[in-house]
Amino acid sequence: MSLAADAVTPFCRRAAWAFVAWAVVAGLGLGQVAAEAPGNVTMQVTPAVGRAMVAKALSKGNADLAIRIARQLLAANPADIEAQVLLTAALSRAGQSQAATAAGKQAFRTTKNRPLKFQAAFLTAEALAGQKRPTAAKWWLRRADSYRSTPTDLALLRRGFASLDQRTPLKFTLTFGIGPNNNVNGGSLHDTFDFYGIPIPIEQALSGTTGVVAGQLSYRLLKREKSSITAFAKLRHREVWLSDQARKLEPSAKSSDFSSDAVEIGFSGQWRTSETVGFNYSAQIGRQWYNSGQHTETQRLQFGLVKLVSGERVLRFELTTDAVQYPTAPRNNSQRWAAEASMAVPFGEGRLTGIFGLARLDAEAPGLPYRAIWLGVEADPAGLVRGIDFGFFAEVEAKEYWKAKTEHPDLVLEAGATASMSNMSLLGFRPTATLSATRSISSLVVRDSINIGLSVGIRSSF
Repeated sequence: MSLAADAVTPFCRRAAWAFVAWAVVAGLGLGQVAAEAPGNVTMQVTPAVGRAMVAKALSKGNADLAIRIARQLLAANPADIEAQVLLTAALSRAGQSQAATAAGKQAFRTTKNRPLKFQAAFLTAEALAGQKRPTAAKWWLRRADSYRSTPTDLALLRRGFASLDQRTPLKFTLTFGIGPNNNVNGGSLHDTFDFYGIPIPIEQALSGTTGVVAGQLSYRLLKREKSSITAFAKLRHREVWLSDQARKLEPSAKSSDFSSDAVEIGFSGQWRTSETVGFNYSAQIGRQWYNSGQHTETQRLQFGLVKLVSGERVLRFELTTDAVQYPTAPRNNSQRWAAEASMAVPFGEGRLTGIFGLARLDAEAPGLPYRAIWLGVEADPAGLVRGIDFGFFAEVEAKEYWKAKTEHPDLVLEAGATASMSNMSLLGFRPTATLSATRSISSLVVRDSINIGLSVGIRSSF
């Protein structure tokens, strides 16, 4: 079974011919080797010409002939790594996946040349996929990533990984990030609330460090040509370490007071009605625990539409409803409805997305219900700095707390940037840094806040 029929086979052909060109330029055509040509005619050729014959046989789909010539090359020179990699490709093309795996692993262990290591690991992954071992194949693709040197290498890895994902019903993802934050508790910029001339203490913003670890396990229940359904479970842990300044502001506060755990289970689905229109939906329930002893129950329903408008323009529309219950404070129970539309368009070599949304939250407590409208923009420009992928986002939101009857609607400003170091990728993971800031300008001082955070973590390249 091919790892990615539209990616791997052209790769083998290009790689084989690249070996030949490199060998000729480097002057490796020393000595001669006996190679079998069609019709069992034996002739004397240089190693470079022999490798060219293997490449041509592969390009013509004659894997058996390619295997015989590659083995003749290795018999004459067991240290010929290019021939070993070509043999791996030929064995894989011939459906001899176990032999191809062994040949690929040997080539990977033997050579110190980065391009050859990449090619050996990639072909080993293909051979493992042919044995229906997708998890092992993904591991070898990640090993190949550590030795990639061109954008084409990354494109091949992504297509190969995507092909394996299509055949792997069980998936697991893990993300984490850690960094400083000036408002780990969601507190106000103010320390008191004036109630008819009486100053009432309120929770003030506390600084510290926040660490988050999140994992998701998903299993594809159904896959058809135009639809799929997947069940999932998510786990999330947030750990907080208060700064010395925060302890001075609030001596009784403990770091564990602001740590939390959350779990969610549910299902999601996709349904493509045509080449340009698709739908997605999901439903989930969850619970979040706080070390202070409180917990909340959550439910969510989501429905979305995706349409390819023209060229590479993509229109999205999404409806979401969220319900939250507070068992110890039922008056705070809430239900939120939201609708959001976005349009993504090409932006140089990257993408630019415009966002418009509306939301309404209902609750019994008078300070909670609101109506909101927001505008946002996301930009993923390409090629700003070599080896670094950037992403930017900004949003402005107006919130009217209509039961609280504040003088002016709240204004919430949010912006951030993410940098991902693609040239520093290790085993398919690359370091990322995200800087985000939120400013809530509110007539009600308990909501007048600013939150600035920096998070450093890792992200998969695939």
